[in-house]
Amino acid sequence: NRIVGFKDFVNNRTDPYDDNGHGTHVAGIIASNGYSSKGKYKGIAPESNILAVKVLDEKGSGNTSDIISAIQWIIDTKDKYNTKVLNLSFGTPASYKESKDPLVKAANAAINAGLTVVTAVGNSGPSRKTVLSPAISRYVISVGATDDNKTPEIFDDFIAPFSSRGPTKEGIRKPDLTAPGVDIMSLSHKNPGGYYSLSGTSMSAPIISGSAVLLYSKNPNYSHFDIKKILMRSCSKIKASSYEQGAGILDLKKIFK
Repeated sequence: NRIVGFKDFVNNRTDPYDDNGHGTHVAGIIASNGYSSKGKYKGIAPESNILAVKVLDEKGSGNTSDIISAIQWIIDTKDKYNTKVLNLSFGTPASYKESKDPLVKAANAAINAGLTVVTAVGNSGPSRKTVLSPAISRYVISVGATDDNKTPEIFDDFIAPFSSRGPTKEGIRKPDLTAPGVDIMSLSHKNPGGYYSLSGTSMSAPIISGSAVLLYSKNPNYSHFDIKKILMRSCSKIKASSYEQGAGILDLKKIFK
């Protein structure tokens, strides 16, 4: 009952479904109430509503034109669904300059419309200058992945080898910040009520998106740039370069003291 809307740009179906599993896993990281695990695998913002928009097929592939159309639809319906945060756990090689990139333009348009846009930097590391589009936008909140080493402390955390590194080809420091992205447990689309783990910056981005949702619940008048500033000021550094970790690993305790 927290799925408030659904739009399918792939098969034009009207009832919510997931034939790949990636979207369900990502949505669970943001918004799962942890019911089936008795709270163990609760999402970051477990009372948030979900507007599910399908732009990728059962193999995880899709068309840039569909993604742009979907972002425009989200902009057009944001008042209807009270949409605040747009999580983009996907990317494509950045073959255009930032100012010419179609996905960057779409993501920036969403920010200009009042949405907070969180993007995964991609899994093309560990080489430098591997950040994907639309994470190359200087305005979005771009998220890299860390490995938490199976401990709650961050002193032994490190950047996941797969996490794309900055800077962008135009010299912009990316990622903006990082979050855990290795062996993240979340919802299974094949086994209702079940869980499984996935790794990737696709799992890191929704941790940040859920955090943005919590900030909006604290102050609904925040702007995208307010949210970005607060998140980046609430990070802890690890032993990694700024082109690997950005501002560091988000520490929610620094936000909600």
